[in-house]
Amino acid sequence: MDSKQLVEEFQRTWSYTRKMTDQFIDCVPQDKLFFSHHAKFGSLLKQFRHIVGVYGCYIDAFKTRKMDLSKKKLKYSNLMSRLEIQNALQKYDTELTAILESLKSADLSNFKVNFFGQEMGFTEYTHVLIQHECAHFGIWANYAAFGEFETPEIWQSDWKL
Repeated sequence: MDSKQLVEEFQRTWSYTRKMTDQFIDCVPQDKLFFSHHAKFGSLLKQFRHIVGVYGCYIDAFKTRKMDLSKKKLKYSNLMSRLEIQNALQKYDTELTAILESLKSADLSNFKVNFFGQEMGFTEYTHVLIQHECAHFGIWANYAAFGEFETPEIWQSDWKL
């Protein structure tokens, strides 16, 4: 499979995953942004800030070829509203799109990211990015159930969440 096809397949999957995230952020009632269903878990706003911070670290690792989560809080410490979260995610989407466009013509057989000591190729690395985002969906479904608000239509129709 050529690089362009690999990148485009990831882009389609990531676009769907980000749509799931965006629609959940949109559906949370304003009075539930600071809700948490358990002391072990931060508020929904804190969850969303975490997603922004980790997403930024994944994008940095596309550039540096090394995952470094030590900077994740720097990427979101000033985000205090839904709109700021959404704008930050859109900014990272734009940045990722530019990176991926450059990778379409690259030799991805040499693409490696040091992911906490494990060398990952493009497909492995992008799978971990998707997995991280999706892991939060199960958590957020619990927030919605305990917070007594509806999940987005796409969550209900596609995943019965």
